[in-house]
Amino acid sequence: MRFEEKIKKRFASEYGEIWKPVKGGIRAALVYPNTYSVGMSNLGFQTIYHILNQRDDVTCERVFLPDREEREKAGGREDFCRSIPSGRRLRTFDILAFSVSFELDYLHLVEILQKNKIHPLRNRRKYGRDPMVWIGGVALSINPEPLADFADVMFIGEAEEMILEVMDALAGNPVRDPAGFKRFSEACLGLEGVYFPHAYAFHYDSLGRVAKIEHDPDFPPRIKRRWAGDLDRLPAVSRVMTPDTELNDMFLIELSRGCGRHCRFCAAGYIYRPPRFRSLDGVMKSVREGLYYTDRIGLVGAAVSDYPRLADLVREIRACGARISVSSLRADSLIPELMSALAESGHKTISLAPEGGSRRMREIMNKGIDEQDILNACRMALGYRILNLKLYFMVGLPFEENEDIEALVDLVLKIKEIQRQAGREQGRIGGITVSLNSFVPKPHTPFQWFPMNKKDALTKKIGYIKKRLNGKGNMTVIQDLPKWSVIQGLLSRGDRRAGALLISVAGRSGNWAQALKEAGPDLAGSPFREREKDEIFPWDIVEPGCRREYLYREYQRSASGRLTPACPDDSACHRCGVCGGSEEGHG
Repeated sequence: MRFEEKIKKRFASEYGEIWKPVKGGIRAALVYPNTYSVGMSNLGFQTIYHILNQRDDVTCERVFLPDREEREKAGGREDFCRSIPSGRRLRTFDILAFSVSFELDYLHLVEILQKNKIHPLRNRRKYGRDPMVWIGGVALSINPEPLADFADVMFIGEAEEMILEVMDALAGNPVRDPAGFKRFSEACLGLEGVYFPHAYAFHYDSLGRVAKIEHDPDFPPRIKRRWAGDLDRLPAVSRVMTPDTELNDMFLIELSRGCGRHCRFCAAGYIYRPPRFRSLDGVMKSVREGLYYTDRIGLVGAAVSDYPRLADLVREIRACGARISVSSLRADSLIPELMSALAESGHKTISLAPEGGSRRMREIMNKGIDEQDILNACRMALGYRILNLKLYFMVGLPFEENEDIEALVDLVLKIKEIQRQAGREQGRIGGITVSLNSFVPKPHTPFQWFPMNKKDALTKKIGYIKKRLNGKGNMTVIQDLPKWSVIQGLLSRGDRRAGALLISVAGRSGNWAQALKEAGPDLAGSPFREREKDEIFPWDIVEPGCRREYLYREYQRSASGRLTPACPDDSACHRCGVCGGSEEGHG
């Protein structure tokens, strides 16, 4: 099937929000640098698409990375990447707005631009002739610098409100006017979260570390992360339904954003702080909208089981006749109402994320869950005849020892025994899927100073766990590839020189090893270097809300396994700095 025909077929199979073209005005392409099935599962992507198409002066279409088969067939043709639904070439748009969630999609962004005869580097494009390149998404909100040289504008934080303000600024400055960019950038001055990388210069010392960050005096020294205060005002839900995603018959609803549990490895827990929840009435309004399309409702959030009125919500959704699905749950906050609803909705699998196998490891990462909590959660699921369990663990965590790896194996075997006993009583036994993921240090977390494990060390640990668990019956062990985790680690804490590396990799048909060899030891070895306490980080350009002193204190506490309590229910706490005020009395 030709690519153009596939676009038409996909658009014809979609239902939900209707795309309405606007005559004249701004032509924007919202680009997700991964495949259609991945991008259309992203609620942030769908929300921005909805917001842009609500404007009378904007026509917004969607663009995705073609599937592997499509890319191979297209070869070097410029039309290997076209918009949905009109099939336009990317060069014909005024704006290419990239939504980037994962570091490993950075290379796809470069490839999309190159394949469409658009130079990735901002200083090689011409305003008024080439499309403007806007980049946002959670990966860029954590650290925008690896892609900073590619972007005309970047969005730091949650873009729902920012995108409208920036479009207002653009409306008075014609996008095809070569002199308009200066006026546009000046019109955006004062907009929180809007980052113009051209106004900032990074200088490096002889060791390849950031020595100084300079900025145009008209622009702020740091970009304050933007966050939405009212999730009900612009709810993130499935705006376009399609059969071509993994959750093809499910209406997704964001229940909460952020998490107050303070897990020290989790970037989302810090960059989306403070935790916010949609109101019960607001969620139920979205549920009723979703029931127009399907009876399956998926609740999404970093901590779904922490929703304050979860039992009430579950009862109301079930009273509407809907089936419920959730993302992974915390083992210490499961409630019978939710488990009963999941079982009645036909759930066959429940996902839990112990992350660490030993209590010591869980305390280091501030995931204050006892082993008994984990075992009881498994018993509860099995008691409701949810027979299959999926368990997420990380390896290569800070201060990890061999005993922690052994404890991981022992915990899985204890869960397996509980499952075996339940199977004997019920006459049927389920399966266990163990997902092993390499730890990648993230900016703006307490572990941002920590050196990442090297590929061989990660491979050895994962191999040992798989050897111990293989052959146990009804158990599957899946893993990420340490090679890609290391590359993710390089990009996650990278600076602007990582952008040159991405162009080099793209020019070598994806050969990372060759590109890294030519880049030199400073860049190739950067994931494995422990950062100094007061070192200037590339991501210091972002003001995330959490004080750096607080993050470093949490890093120190992790070494001794000292737990930090969760965010309180009120806003009187000033421990981390996100809610403002002094931290006195909150040590």
